[in-house]
Amino acid sequence: MSACQVYRFVSITGWVFCLCVMAFALAQPAWASNEVVQWSPWFIGLFLLGIPHGALDHLIGSELTRSGGGASSLAAGPRFYTAYLLAAGLVLVAWLVWPTAALAGFLAIAALHFGQGDVYWSHQLGLASQTGSRGYRATLLLTRSLIPVALPLLTHPGELSVSAELMGGQFFGQSQYFIMPPAIQAGMVGLATLIGLQVGWAVWLAWGTNDARKRAASFDILETLILVGLFVTTPPVLAIGVYFNAWHSLRHLSRLLMATHATQELIASGKWRSALSQLFKTTLPMTGGALLLISIIPYLVLQFQVSVANLGLFALIGLSMLTLPHVFVVIWMDIRQGVWSPLPGSNSCGAKP
Repeated sequence: MSACQVYRFVSITGWVFCLCVMAFALAQPAWASNEVVQWSPWFIGLFLLGIPHGALDHLIGSELTRSGGGASSLAAGPRFYTAYLLAAGLVLVAWLVWPTAALAGFLAIAALHFGQGDVYWSHQLGLASQTGSRGYRATLLLTRSLIPVALPLLTHPGELSVSAELMGGQFFGQSQYFIMPPAIQAGMVGLATLIGLQVGWAVWLAWGTNDARKRAASFDILETLILVGLFVTTPPVLAIGVYFNAWHSLRHLSRLLMATHATQELIASGKWRSALSQLFKTTLPMTGGALLLISIIPYLVLQFQVSVANLGLFALIGLSMLTLPHVFVVIWMDIRQGVWSPLPGSNSCGAKP
């Protein structure tokens, strides 16, 4: 299985999961709103995909610089681990001292990270590989950042308010957020305009060009529409859980498969199952450490009560602690791999325009 085949298989897998969940939410809205059902993708996917997708942050620097023969400041070492743990610790302190600001900051950072991942994916299979337009990539970044974070807030404010109240009792007391209807309307207009701009820009860049660019534009447009459908039709906790694991995390793990030399060689020789096994073996120690870190969080909260929502909240806090340093690692990966390069055609799969 080539790199292109891996990327395409992963893309289709994400689409299928999202479309199946959309169909389930439309056919069985009562079941889709069940607390256990909504949190199931988090509790299952977190161990298999969510945490492992960031578990090679300590190695990726040396992997990406190995071909150049140089050492990287991001290679595993005391400075890296100190900076990584310090960033994670600051996030935890923010949750304990100023939880509302911590939540807002986490949502903003997570949104940026989601957009990062999709711009890289477009660089492999979509329009970012067929054009040197940084403006289009920036528009795609904003669109794919806001859809999984802002769209659920705007389309399901009532459901998220209930979820926030259930989850946030340990940190926020009895307070709950409330979005004024005019703000929802303005947000929807702004987000719809941004989505329209990204789709229209993709059509314009592909208009009258070769088939490769048209296919790439269609790919980006289709993915945007699938994500809009998911977050409009599906309860937020369920939609975000499926997106985070089956879309975002799975794609980053595929990126790591292509960036790690040992797995690159296995895939090149057709041993992709061995490559997957090797990848997950490599991520296992850091995944275990992250899970241990998350398990400590409930003991830092007074009067902790066991419930599905509270366990979900602590998992979310643990993810937020790991997300901040992870985002900086991925920014470095994007720079190193030329994701924002002005040169078209510098991807793994698409033909040059």
